[in-house]
Amino acid sequence: MQPATSIGLARSFRIRDFLDFGQQYGMDYRFHDLPPEAETDAATVSETVVAKGRIHEVALPSGFRFTGSELDVFQTYSSQSRGHAPLLIVIVLEGRVGLSVGAVSRELGTGEALSLQLRPEFALEATQRAGQRLKTLTLAFDPACLLQAGPDSSTLASILRGIRKPVSTWSAPSALLVQLDQCLDAQGSELQRNLILEGLALQLIGHGLPEAESPAQKGHSANAREYQRLEAVRQTLEFAPTRDYTLEGLAQQAAMSASSLRSKFRSTFGVSVFDYLRRCRLELGRRYLEQGFSVQQAAHRAGYRHATNFATAFRREYGVSPKALR
Repeated sequence: MQPATSIGLARSFRIRDFLDFGQQYGMDYRFHDLPPEAETDAATVSETVVAKGRIHEVALPSGFRFTGSELDVFQTYSSQSRGHAPLLIVIVLEGRVGLSVGAVSRELGTGEALSLQLRPEFALEATQRAGQRLKTLTLAFDPACLLQAGPDSSTLASILRGIRKPVSTWSAPSALLVQLDQCLDAQGSELQRNLILEGLALQLIGHGLPEAESPAQKGHSANAREYQRLEAVRQTLEFAPTRDYTLEGLAQQAAMSASSLRSKFRSTFGVSVFDYLRRCRLELGRRYLEQGFSVQQAAHRAGYRHATNFATAFRREYGVSPKALR
């Protein structure tokens, strides 16, 4: 794999540029600050400047891919992508970024990082708010390299296959932040640059690799293998709460009977399967309301067919009407 072409020159990024990125990389963009007349004047709106700065992208022979951005953000925007990465690490060097997958949401500030496993069925959403200087660095591992690894695969490939905790936030050491801030502008030959970046990638993996949580650590009575199956069901509900689920289908995923899943899920996580799903959907709906969506839009985006059912459940869970958050 050769280094990708860099678009590292400072420039203005308009809405049409982001839409082009979306078509190229399979991403959807939403622009939060557009005026009401935007829908009737699409040509003019497409020229709206969203941010100014530069974006770097470097792919390494090992399967690591670095993407760095330095942007002055003028319009709040969100990006949503469906991809596959056995490990994705996002580091904020300056500014703030909101990241979410389903009902899981994290807000990262300067010096903070997030590690996660990304699957195609789980959409990753990132929100960049206007009025800030934003510098971020993302490290992704190409899933094709992991699939191609054989029985004598590297230690890294073995570790990535063994990750059980899909989301982890952590603080990057200050010395590492300094190196990361300069890494994509490293001088010298391509070989020298690649070696420097490979070393930084391994340091990031070392600091940011999510640690597996064992049943013993969490006080669970289930054995380790059974707990992993239950945890996989919990993660599915949390990462993709908008889908339609049946107890039988989830039980099949967990390789146990429906009655066993019902009782073991409750004893392990302290709540029933569908109460957990309801909480995940309401949390997702609450976030959409805070972003300015209407109650009906938030309800549908959170997996509710009827806004009245969403409003009733929301009031019971949070003690206020969903309209109070708009």
